Amino acid sequence: MTSTALDSLVDGTAMLAALAAGDVSAEELTRAHLDRIAGPGAAVNALVAVDADGAVAAARALDADRAAGRPLGPLAGLPITVKDSVDALGLPSSHGRALDRRVATADAPAVRRLREAGCVVLGKTNVPVWLASMHSENELFGATLNPWDPTRSSGGSSGGSSAAVAAGLGVADLGSDLSGSLRVPAAWCGLFGHRPSNGAVSKLGNLPWPDGGLLEPMVSAIGPFARSAADTAAFSEVLFGAEGIEAVGWQLRLPPPRVTSLTGLRVGVWLTDPVAPVDPEVATAIRGFADALAGAGAHVAELADPPVGGADDLALYLRLQSAEIVHGFDADDLAAADDRYHQSVWAALRDLEAQRAATARWAEVFTGVDVVLCPAVSRVATTYTSAMTAPETVVVDGREVPIDSVCDWARLSSLGRLPATVVPLGPGRVSGLPVGAQLLGPYLEDRTPLAVACLAEQAGLVAFTRPPI
Repeated sequence: MTSTALDSLVDGTAMLAALAAGDVSAEELTRAHLDRIAGPGAAVNALVAVDADGAVAAARALDADRAAGRPLGPLAGLPITVKDSVDALGLPSSHGRALDRRVATADAPAVRRLREAGCVVLGKTNVPVWLASMHSENELFGATLNPWDPTRSSGGSSGGSSAAVAAGLGVADLGSDLSGSLRVPAAWCGLFGHRPSNGAVSKLGNLPWPDGGLLEPMVSAIGPFARSAADTAAFSEVLFGAEGIEAVGWQLRLPPPRVTSLTGLRVGVWLTDPVAPVDPEVATAIRGFADALAGAGAHVAELADPPVGGADDLALYLRLQSAEIVHGFDADDLAAADDRYHQSVWAALRDLEAQRAATARWAEVFTGVDVVLCPAVSRVATTYTSAMTAPETVVVDGREVPIDSVCDWARLSSLGRLPATVVPLGPGRVSGLPVGAQLLGPYLEDRTPLAVACLAEQAGLVAFTRPPI
């Protein structure tokens, strides 16, 4: 299979159709992706480990099952990559530092579900140290580049994942998201993505939490990147469900989407917050999308009184974030940590109660709207320094701010544990780089923002654009 032929299959949905029609085999798809990883795709430095032999063997087994008429999973034959911090049996896992790198003895539940659905795992993708940067670079593997501009970040902490999917090195990947680690890379690389409601997808088997840990994170989530809304919805459906000891008695019954058409869809637009500035380029693109939704029959209005926002809520989320991170610390890490991590342990229960209160306030908002449209990140992709490291500050709306603050929109919108579907809005008018937005849905109504993204895609309002590199 040639690179040109692979390019004609823009997403997993098209590849599944070609597989079903017999136009291509799983092995051909897998080999074509491996060739791209080893060839032109190497330039973005997204992959940190490749399992070519294992991937080809898995693809051949799927082809044999198809030929024999045996049952196949809903994603059978699709080659994917996996974020380095997420365990995949037999492959190394890390959070960007050699000290903790190890070979996984089991699949994380999310990876196991994707394999059971028929996905072929090609390898692992790059992350920053401790998954704690908007730039995916580390001393082990170097810097991952944005396929749109090699001087810029592909995001973090799932920047290797987003670069791989945008560059066509895999059909999809997983992004873990504590403070925008899925949504920022998706926006900066022009991808679709879904950050699920907390608890809808198991995040067990993810570094930097302890190897073999049994606690599900209370603040972060894990979900898919893809090049279409249809793919994102299909991968999400495979990932949803209870895992671990809870799965003995618990079942996840997500309700159907609230809407089946853009006509009558109720959209709240949230574009301003006193502590989270937005670049005009991003705001203009989001307002353009809101206008397009209105033109398609949606009822669009400003979110007059957002239930979260401002310095107090941002500080609350930062404490929740710190409380989750500290669980992965060893004694040396804890000794070296600053006071906010130590303080977060004592305040954790109080803050979790406040997080639940935020979920309840959002529930009131969603009695009047079906989705809330807001920024996924405050600006387009930032540049690396000349040393290919993350800069300390960047400019947002004419102001120089700490780089970590660009993901404050992701933090604020996560306070209610809401599902968030990222949609690409095309290249910005000023930078020519991808701009992304997120569609927030009611807690545990993940299928609603996913459905809105699919409807917008079908109407031609959002779409993946192939990077120029």
